[in-house]
Amino acid sequence: MNMDPKSGCPLTEESLLAKLSPEDRSRLLSDNLTGKWWYKGWATLLKCYREDEDLTMAGRMIIETRWTEVLQNRLAIARKLPLVDVSKCPIQRPIFIIGPCRTGTTFLLNLLYQDPNNTSPRYYETMHPVVETPILIEREDPRVEAERKALTQMYEAVPKVKVMHNIVADNPYECYRLMDNCGIFKANTFLANNPEEYLAWLSSLSEEEKEDAYRFHKLQIQLILLARGSDDTNKQLVFKESTHSLYLDAILKVYPDATFIHTYRDPCETIASLCSMAATYKGLAYDPASLDLKKIGENMVAIPLFHSGLNMMAFRKSHPEEEHRFCDIAYSDIVKDPLNVVKRIYDRFGLELTAEGEAIMAAYIKDNPQNKYGRHHHSLERYQLTKEYILDYFNEYIEFSEVRC
Repeated sequence: MNMDPKSGCPLTEESLLAKLSPEDRSRLLSDNLTGKWWYKGWATLLKCYREDEDLTMAGRMIIETRWTEVLQNRLAIARKLPLVDVSKCPIQRPIFIIGPCRTGTTFLLNLLYQDPNNTSPRYYETMHPVVETPILIEREDPRVEAERKALTQMYEAVPKVKVMHNIVADNPYECYRLMDNCGIFKANTFLANNPEEYLAWLSSLSEEEKEDAYRFHKLQIQLILLARGSDDTNKQLVFKESTHSLYLDAILKVYPDATFIHTYRDPCETIASLCSMAATYKGLAYDPASLDLKKIGENMVAIPLFHSGLNMMAFRKSHPEEEHRFCDIAYSDIVKDPLNVVKRIYDRFGLELTAEGEAIMAAYIKDNPQNKYGRHHHSLERYQLTKEYILDYFNEYIEFSEVRC
């Protein structure tokens, strides 16, 4: 007898909070980390999934697991804070890679990470920013093995995911999982069939709430670096996340000396790739036969969490005095000569590229050619999109960035 997914995994606030002690529930709903606004986002996207008739039992379990992890992360951070002095980890001149999805940002982040003078949050750290049990020096952080197993299971379930977006547990990673912890969900909006109510909430965030989110982002980074017990607190920080383009004003309030790398590519290519990636990832949570490919296409174009170039452009047009903070990099240049791209970035931001750093980066480039894990094939037509529509929708961005289409 098959279990009703809704009864077996109800995805209600009550069912998730019931796992916690009364003290922890009270702590979660206090405003000791951020304002209580975060909970509204957490609860609203949870509701979208709860009401989705097409979400499979496997999909419901994915959401239950991640939503529980967010609660656990916030509690772990709250318990850790009284035990550390985050002022010992000042963050100066961080670099944010803010190009739209599918513009070479993952490769660029990994390449910059090879320089011993640079660092970034690692995947397992973004999933669980705080570890509360002591880690023996001679043993690997248990978070690494846990995430390695989870990634292996995902790739076994949907092998094509690895071709599109290969994740390694202890490699540098983008910031969206850190943003999950304050109710700003990118990946789970990407996965959802019906995120409209959540997107309305997200668009209603006040400037104060956006700043609050980035103060919490900074706090998580400080806790991550302090826990490493190394000299990483003094290294050049490099972040990567397309969603950051939506919140440049807030970022500059929290990180007033931040700089930005904007990678760009023909949006016909990025949108087609995004659509293919979305349809593939949805196979983890939905019956592929139930997917509305036309709606996937519409969402990948219209939801700025994924292609935030128009938002970035609007900020720069209204703040010409901030142009010194930006470095524009074409995807084609990353593919053609990535080491030269690094040199341009370093020159732009006044960084020193040592002989050691350059040699390590050159070796990484040699070992990680394009399409290392297979070629990702995609098209607009499958999602009922046309090149003419995409070029018209992103016309201003194309002209601003001088994208070759």
